[in-house]
Amino acid sequence: MLTEQTNSELGRHLLTIRGVQFIFGAQGDPFAMILRAGDDEPLGHGARARELGLHESSIGAWVTAGRELGARILGDARFSPRHAEEGPQHHPGVDVWENPLLCHVVPLDDAHLNLDPAAYRKLAEAAAPLLSAEALEARLPEIEAVYRETLAARGERFDLYRDFAVPAALRAVADVLGLPVETRERLADLHAGLATALDAGHCPQQLATARALLTAVTDLSAELTGLVDAGRATGLAALSGASPQDAVAIGALAVVVGVEVTATAVCNAVQVLLDHPGQWERIGQNPELAGAAVREALRLAPPLRFESRIARERIELDGKTVEEGRRVVVLVDAANRDPESFADPDAFVPDRADGDRSLTLLGGPAAPVTEALVRVQTEAAVRVLAELRPGLRTGAEVLHRMRSAVLRGVLRFPVA
Repeated sequence: MLTEQTNSELGRHLLTIRGVQFIFGAQGDPFAMILRAGDDEPLGHGARARELGLHESSIGAWVTAGRELGARILGDARFSPRHAEEGPQHHPGVDVWENPLLCHVVPLDDAHLNLDPAAYRKLAEAAAPLLSAEALEARLPEIEAVYRETLAARGERFDLYRDFAVPAALRAVADVLGLPVETRERLADLHAGLATALDAGHCPQQLATARALLTAVTDLSAELTGLVDAGRATGLAALSGASPQDAVAIGALAVVVGVEVTATAVCNAVQVLLDHPGQWERIGQNPELAGAAVREALRLAPPLRFESRIARERIELDGKTVEEGRRVVVLVDAANRDPESFADPDAFVPDRADGDRSLTLLGGPAAPVTEALVRVQTEAAVRVLAELRPGLRTGAEVLHRMRSAVLRGVLRFPVA
């Protein structure tokens, strides 16, 4: 296990994969350039990948940026987030030059981010009393109140990510799960370590960041296990159809995905809306427009920029053979702008007829469990912001985290 490796061993593992991504990126491989996750805008690399069609990346993955093929892959149960082998999903010590297994960079099994599609469907069914669209819509007044109270505590200038989206999502998720006071007090510290979870499986983090993530995942799992065993997470305790193990998995996904993906989605949606004159004012005057506006904004700027799956058997795709165990990547942000599937694909059109063709998943492979949790919170946040801050504007350049190839996570988003 990487958690048992020395810093020297873990650091060597991370640096090796990072080096491979840089070398092949320097040779022009679009997916390698995306994984390098520098300050450049990744959409150009996605457009290049779309021109190549389904192609084999130098770093050991089949890649597509086409919407139609992407939809087929994401809807096919033969593609899974995990390899067929039992045990932790990570590949320390593999000779990446001979066998470029650059997926599952660190083990995130305790965060439940690498389950089979059937397992996520089972968890979604068990979690329905808490996390289904119907359950969360019934709690909408409480969720909006959380976002209103969080915003009320801010002055005229604040950071949209750090001061609003993250603390509101932490509180909303804690309310839904029914977490006790002492756990709520720990959530902010846990989130600081967990924020890179969806990136770290694909894009090697710096050693200290990786260590913080692995520690936070272990601590969150232990915390939730103790609460579930003692019946002290009242929301999870009410899931009569869930085993204790399933309840812990549901809670972990709500914290790991339901906070950081929500915060990213809120920031992405607000940035898109502010970049299109008149859209912010329209939502402030007509809050019911927020749902369609958020869906279109997240088509243009999905919180998870690509999806990664493993072929569980030999599969033919568009005349090409993907062998069992090979990684297949769908560049969602590029596929959502595929001109063969979307009319005027780069335009913001909230009532577009082809809007339901978006490949945006609010939680990646865990979307069956987390989709409604992220969507309801994001729409609530946008409604509250547009109503109470009708003159909202970005106060300075929005900065993104380095090594954040999946989320392109926000580091700073000053607004005024």
